[in-house]
Amino acid sequence: MQNILVIDDSDEIIEAVVASLTPIGVTLDSADSVALGFKQASSKNYSLIVIDLMLPDGDGFELFQKIRNIPNHKKTPVIFLTGKEDVASKISAFTLGADDYIVKPFHSLELRARVERRLKRLQEESQESDHISVGPLMLELGSQRLKIAGKEGYVSLTPREFKILLLFMKSPNRIFGRDHILKEVWGTDVFVTNRTVDSHVCYLRKKLDDSARFIQSIPGEGYRFNADK
Repeated sequence: MQNILVIDDSDEIIEAVVASLTPIGVTLDSADSVALGFKQASSKNYSLIVIDLMLPDGDGFELFQKIRNIPNHKKTPVIFLTGKEDVASKISAFTLGADDYIVKPFHSLELRARVERRLKRLQEESQESDHISVGPLMLELGSQRLKIAGKEGYVSLTPREFKILLLFMKSPNRIFGRDHILKEVWGTDVFVTNRTVDSHVCYLRKKLDDSARFIQSIPGEGYRFNADK
C-alpha cells in the first residue's frame, strides 16, 4: 500500500486531506511542524509528501530542501498545499522542483485527482524496464542514474533533468516542442515558461559532456535526441 505524509499545522486541513485521500486506498501520516515533518520523512519511506508553506517553526520551502537531502526521498513527489496564492510563491515552488502546487481552500476531488495522477505515474515508472540505453548513454530507471560508456561512475542528474533525458531517449529522433516537454516533465497547471525548459536542457548538456551532441536544438521547434550522432 502507498503511504502519504501530510505536513500541516491545521488539524482541520489534515482531516480534510485524510477524508479526501482515504478512498483511494492509501495510508496517511501527519506532522504539524518542520521539525516533526523532517523526523517523519527521515524515519519512513513515503510514496508522496504534502507540505504546507507556512509552518510554526519554519517555511515549507526550507522543509522541502531538507527532505530532498534524505537519500530515500530525493525523488519522492512533493505537493505544496498552501493558502499562499501569489505567483512568486508558485514559481519558487516549481523552481525548487515541486511536483504540484494547490491553493487552499481546495476541492477534495481536485486534490484526489492530482494525487492519484502522481501515484499512477510512480506505478507506471516502476513497471517499466529497469534501464534504457541509446548510444553510449544508459539510464537506470529504478535508481534514476545515468551511466556514460567509457566514463567511471555515474552522472548526477536532478529529477527534472532525468525526466527530460528519459523523454528524449524513449523517442530518439523525434522533435519535442517546449510546450510538450513542459507538459510531460512538469505536468499541467504549472507556472513555468519555455525558458525553464531551455535552462534545464542547457544544464543537462553540460553534464553530458561529449555526449551533449545527441541533443540538438531545432530552431523554431524545440529539441531532438539524434541517436545517429
